[in-house]
Amino acid sequence: QIFKEKTVEMTNTIRDSIQEAVDSNKKTAQLFEIEIDGVDNTFEITISSKEFSIALENCLRHYEEWEMGDDALDTYLLLKQVKS
Repeated sequence: QIFKEKTVEMTNTIRDSIQEAVDSNKKTAQLFEIEIDGVDNTFEITISSKEFSIALENCLRHYEEWEMGDDALDTYLLLKQVKS
């Protein structure tokens, strides 16, 4: 249920996390960290570099829907970099 709703903030977080992973030559991107009240553990949501393209294509589609041209362009350029 948490990830069903697409928001600008969530989309930005995904794109920025992938950008950070690419810039650091990491094979995974940490997207989110979840803490639950009463639980001592923290849960990390990550994706592997094999999934970067799919995630960025979804981000690009969302930015286009929201008519966020600058973000769409940045995402397109990152996607091009990931695919090369």
